[in-house]
Amino acid sequence: MDGIERIELPTPFGVGTVNCYATCGDGLALVDPGPDAEDTFEALDAGLADLGYDLADVERVLITHEHMDHFGGARRIQADAGADVLAHRVAAERIADPDGHFDREQAFFAPFLVSMGVPEEVAEAVTGLPEPYAKFHEPVDADRVLEDGDVVDVGGDRALEVVHVPGHAPGQVCFASTGDDLAFTADHVLMDITPNPLLTLAPDGKGDVAPADAERTRSLPQYMDSLARVLDVDVSRGYGGHRETIEDLHGRVRETIDHHEERKEHVAELLAAAGPTTAYDVMGELFPNLPTTETFAGMSEVIGHLDLLEDEARVEIDEEDGEVRYRLR
Repeated sequence: MDGIERIELPTPFGVGTVNCYATCGDGLALVDPGPDAEDTFEALDAGLADLGYDLADVERVLITHEHMDHFGGARRIQADAGADVLAHRVAAERIADPDGHFDREQAFFAPFLVSMGVPEEVAEAVTGLPEPYAKFHEPVDADRVLEDGDVVDVGGDRALEVVHVPGHAPGQVCFASTGDDLAFTADHVLMDITPNPLLTLAPDGKGDVAPADAERTRSLPQYMDSLARVLDVDVSRGYGGHRETIEDLHGRVRETIDHHEERKEHVAELLAAAGPTTAYDVMGELFPNLPTTETFAGMSEVIGHLDLLEDEARVEIDEEDGEVRYRLR
């Protein structure tokens, strides 16, 4: 990579390592510095040293989205190096108050999951932020708030266009450089992994959430639209947030779209066999050995495909005694 180097960072999370990218030129910029963890910073220090830099040289930190394995360490670099932090408007709102956002999500999604058939004690457990996770991020105020179509100068005559691609997260962006034939795709498109468009609170027009009027995202339909948008970006390589470089970005996007189309039809088959049923029961059929700790991710997946079927007018949805049931038309 000409002037772009991948630094693989350890994380304390099940996802494993996260990719931080250093754009080296007239100035040093980092794309996603990883979580706020000592071993992460040690690996980042070592990776930068191999390139002839240290943390004090960082001028900009670009955040692709608001998940702590990507933004958690940004505040420390901002404070220690005087680096500017850049994030999309929605992500900027959430990384400025991550704990408040988690609290609002728990208040919303615990009863929501119960309405989808999840036992109450399970819903309460899986919507809370586990205590050990709370220490791996620090709130950070973005120095520049980005919008779709903005251009970020990262030095060395390299400019990155902001492509807003909500789905995996509402504030998710890709940073694209047609001149370099690449895009930093973060968790929007990954090699060998199909990202899960997680349920989250839908932002209002200003990027924050009004608790009294909170609604959930329709994450998977949104994600599918965002995948299609990447096909219009004239680059062939993708640098994902995890794993290796995607050498055929558009091909990988099409594979991901096909995967979700196939899973949608599988969910339709399960509904046809079951009759009126809850999303939680569908999850049990689709992922029979799923650990309880993965219930939120599993429910996000199932509800996303039910949303796709609903958008195609292929399901009927009924609610009785606070429980929502789906039936194939």
